[in-house]
Amino acid sequence: MWGISLKHRDMKFLNQGKIIGLLLNHPLLSRVDLAELAAVSPAVVSHIIRDCLKEGIVHEDSEGISRGGRKPILLSFVPDSKLVAGLVPGNITEFAISDLSGHLLYKEEIASKKYQTPSELSVYLKEILNKFLMINHKSWSQLVSLGIGIPGIYDPELDLIHKMGKISNLFEWEGTKIREIFSRVFSCPILVFDKVIAIAFGEGILSSDGPNVNLVYLHLGRGVGAGLFLNGKIYRGSQGAAGEVGYMIYGPVDEKGPISFHEIPPLENEISLNTILKIFREKCPNSFPSNQSLSENDEVMILHKTFFKGDSQCEAILKPILEKAEVIATNLVAILNPDLFVLGGEVTEIFSEILLKRMVQRLHQSVLFPPRVKTVTLGKNEEIMCTLFFAIDDYFQRLTGKNQGLSSTFLKRYNPQLWNE
Repeated sequence: MWGISLKHRDMKFLNQGKIIGLLLNHPLLSRVDLAELAAVSPAVVSHIIRDCLKEGIVHEDSEGISRGGRKPILLSFVPDSKLVAGLVPGNITEFAISDLSGHLLYKEEIASKKYQTPSELSVYLKEILNKFLMINHKSWSQLVSLGIGIPGIYDPELDLIHKMGKISNLFEWEGTKIREIFSRVFSCPILVFDKVIAIAFGEGILSSDGPNVNLVYLHLGRGVGAGLFLNGKIYRGSQGAAGEVGYMIYGPVDEKGPISFHEIPPLENEISLNTILKIFREKCPNSFPSNQSLSENDEVMILHKTFFKGDSQCEAILKPILEKAEVIATNLVAILNPDLFVLGGEVTEIFSEILLKRMVQRLHQSVLFPPRVKTVTLGKNEEIMCTLFFAIDDYFQRLTGKNQGLSSTFLKRYNPQLWNE
């Protein structure tokens, strides 16, 4: 009896996924159209559409052309019937709200030092959301998912943040149960994940043609990490630490004893943006204007201009750093044999042309089956965008019993330029 019930439930989810997928792909379809295209009975379609109308994600749009009887009612998917929110903590924390199409409705940058603990931040975000919902005549029931992309190691089984990368303002987050804390304030499902996982997922959707892509995303920024999207699924590892390439060994082993959670991973310490800027300030002090306080963005611009002017000292600083990044990429590709290798992060953004060229050359020289190599599709908003995509996918999967492909169907039509204007 249990087996029959389970089979019936799985079939219902499968059919629901088919029907919603068709409505995502085609703006206006009748119930008869859906039955024919999904190869299911009209009764099944009617039952599913009744649930979708009740959920609010589908509405009866207009009358179609008659095939001899009454004019059929055409149905359409309603992306703004539900909302998702995304949060990426950092020195500057990003928070955004979108509808189910990934269309940005609200975005704010928050100085993390103002709300250093997860509890403080969650209360502030509730205030923001409350104002947004009131202004836009929305309700809390329309918020269906909150995605939190952390810059660190998160164990989803224990709901535990083991480590928060190199961001000193967020040390208060280490050792906390983030999902539990945010669930006290928000009634919608809370997703917590390493932000590079979300980027790998987003790139897997937007950069591939098939559902079973094997993709590796390498993030070279203030921190260093990799997101693994293997056979169309995120791979996290046993404790959520898969892809922590900062712990890879490169060169002679330094026998200094076991590393602690609060230490910066050895290889990450050598190739992060913070390290590059520190060495650049020490070895090229004349590149900076005297008696002038500079922001990190100013320093990055000076580094970029100095390097591309062909400054020999600057090139000497960056050569070993870029070589180490190439070694990380080569080892990941040799082990995982991906179809696609994607580069992102601030270091990639600064040196994209030279880094991409070097990576392609190294991989073609060093591995048997070099993958396609590209930089991120999503530009400067990649982290928060992919966090929203992850939250959207979670909602679709709950609707269809973990069936894959709906997010891919809809988000592939999304235009990242809307975010970058």
